[in-house]
Amino acid sequence: MTPKPWKSYISPLPSPGRQFCLHAVDAPVGRFGALGAFVQIWRDKWRDGKLPSWSAFDFYDFGGWHGWIHIDETISDSPFEMRCRLWGSELVDRLGIDETGKLLSHSPAMVERNLIPFYQDILSIPAIGTNSGFVTSYDRASEWSVIKLPCPGYGAEPDVILSCSMAGKALIFQPGDLLEGRAG
Repeated sequence: MTPKPWKSYISPLPSPGRQFCLHAVDAPVGRFGALGAFVQIWRDKWRDGKLPSWSAFDFYDFGGWHGWIHIDETISDSPFEMRCRLWGSELVDRLGIDETGKLLSHSPAMVERNLIPFYQDILSIPAIGTNSGFVTSYDRASEWSVIKLPCPGYGAEPDVILSCSMAGKALIFQPGDLLEGRAG
């Protein structure tokens, strides 16, 4: 896998109380706290240094995580648009909305500044994305940590983001934990 050149997009505080970050796909799983186990499931599906396709996963791979998973699939590059393929039951219960089948452009999460470039970078670099901190975009206020993992869906290039959320104390990352920008 050859990472694509990119313009730096590392935003420690894109909105009050939130941290959106990009990490190398081979970043140590321990960096991601309890979500590191979810990253390891994704890593265990790698073959010959290639990101796992969405079809490599089985329902049983995600034991204990099912209610916290959300999956977004790219449906258009220009303009960029994704559709939520799966929104876990714990997310429905805690955030009060089921986003399954809905467009990203219609998500309450779109109030987050620079969300589209963040998702585009996760897929195009590719990179592990994290967002953590105090979430209010769903008309509820609580601390969350989210891990976002790029996966090819129907071709060789990543076009699906496999995500897992965790309510509770948010992860915090230092600048040294983040992917360094390269000239684009």
